Amino acid sequence: MGTKSKKGFTLIELLAVIVILAIIALIATPIIVGVINKAKKNAFNDTAYGVVEAGKLYYARNFGNDDFTGKTFAFPGDAEELKLSGEKPGGGSLEVTGTGKQVLAIYDKAKNWCASKGDDDSKVSVVKYEEGKCGSATSETGYKAPELKGSDPTLGEGMIPVTIATDGTVKKADTSKKWYDYAGKQWANAVLVSSDVRSTYQNGDTIPEEKILGYFVWIPRYKYKLFNTNNEGVVEQEIEVVFESKGTSKSNGSTNGEYLTHPAFTFGSKELDGYWVGKFETAGTVSKACTNESCTTANLTVKPNIKSLNYAAVASSFYATRSMSTITNNVYGLKASEVNTHMMKNMEWGGVAYLSHSKYGTCTDGICTAVGLNYNTDFLTGGGDYKNNSNQSTTNNITGIYDMNGGLWEYVMGTTRNAENEFYASGSGFKGTNEPKNPEAKYYDSYAYDTSYSSRERGMLGDSTRETLRKLDHDFGGWYEDTSYFPSSTYNWFIRGGLYNGGTLSGIFSFKENSGGGLNISTWRIVISN
Repeated sequence: MGTKSKKGFTLIELLAVIVILAIIALIATPIIVGVINKAKKNAFNDTAYGVVEAGKLYYARNFGNDDFTGKTFAFPGDAEELKLSGEKPGGGSLEVTGTGKQVLAIYDKAKNWCASKGDDDSKVSVVKYEEGKCGSATSETGYKAPELKGSDPTLGEGMIPVTIATDGTVKKADTSKKWYDYAGKQWANAVLVSSDVRSTYQNGDTIPEEKILGYFVWIPRYKYKLFNTNNEGVVEQEIEVVFESKGTSKSNGSTNGEYLTHPAFTFGSKELDGYWVGKFETAGTVSKACTNESCTTANLTVKPNIKSLNYAAVASSFYATRSMSTITNNVYGLKASEVNTHMMKNMEWGGVAYLSHSKYGTCTDGICTAVGLNYNTDFLTGGGDYKNNSNQSTTNNITGIYDMNGGLWEYVMGTTRNAENEFYASGSGFKGTNEPKNPEAKYYDSYAYDTSYSSRERGMLGDSTRETLRKLDHDFGGWYEDTSYFPSSTYNWFIRGGLYNGGTLSGIFSFKENSGGGLNISTWRIVISN
């Protein structure tokens, strides 16, 4: 009896089918991927117009009463205030041009697509996302989303905005034009001059150095991305900074990757757009009898190439600085109704240090350098020749702040409490309710009591103590191996910056403890806030 043959695919037939399927896949895959990408683009395009308009409405609602011509704002991609359904954009910016036109640019969270629209455009332009750029159909390079400018410097009466050339020539700035550029590492400067020539130079041009009483540098308000909230040792790195104005909702991040509005811009119950910092360590004279805000025996200057003032205890330094804006008919031209002069706080020091260690200071393309050491053995500000010592400034150019590495140790208003959790004067000279009275709480940063100088977890976010520690072979040290000894129960006042002969132990991230008394190796720095 014969058997029935079975039908099936031969090996050759099977291979032929596989080849055909492969060819179909090669043809179909790009088409399918293209359809998917087109669908994503269309979806983004469909929602981009609404997002742009919602963003503009957000700014109109929050800032509509102010003139923001020529300014730029960060776009709050995740802001609940936008009241949008579905996925919100990843980020972007709104620019108000010099003619008052609004240009808004956004990108999606996946960074696939980028959209831009100006008031004179008929539609939203959507192109492929490129890092740092938000595309425009009219430009090959794309529309570069402008960085947030924040608020312009606030000048009190008597303060003259200036530009400083590399040869040290000081000229009154024309504020109707560009007179500073933080993106270009050119920080805003201002000077104080004596009362007898003030009207002349407020309306003049070149200001001779001998007529200047003080140089000051503006630190604009910003938020920064948290990078070491866990009290760990981390390597030196660029700090991500975003400028903002006090009208912007504060960022209250608490974990790494979140943003925190730097605490230095909260002064008591007042929010600041920024603060002015003495460009150099304080010089001049101050009497031991200077014990209150009516002090008339202080003669303070903030100038280059002169000896820093030493031997002043914290209380004397504090009240001498306060008197700059409080004494009657003072020579500085500052009014207490407009500005507040005070001794630099520990948090304000941190605000300068963080801005310096960003792309607006000593960092370029993620590579950062330490602020140079003022190694002048005569304690001369600016290293004795600030025009040729620009590496010693916070910007590595003449527009920055000097003497924050080396020179003399600088007392700041930061102190640890006593065992009863109260303000502890120690050797500072403060005498409670008697003159000189203890300072108001807004004038100093208060830290928890501890008997050990190594308990650095007491540091605060933003003050450049615990966040900027690096694990060393022997212990923890500040970035660049700067000194890091936290004030404790015996020596409870912060001193910052290190000494002229400190080498790598000195630095902008250096901090140490002391009693608050006047020392041959200590001085302080002046701050003017509004």
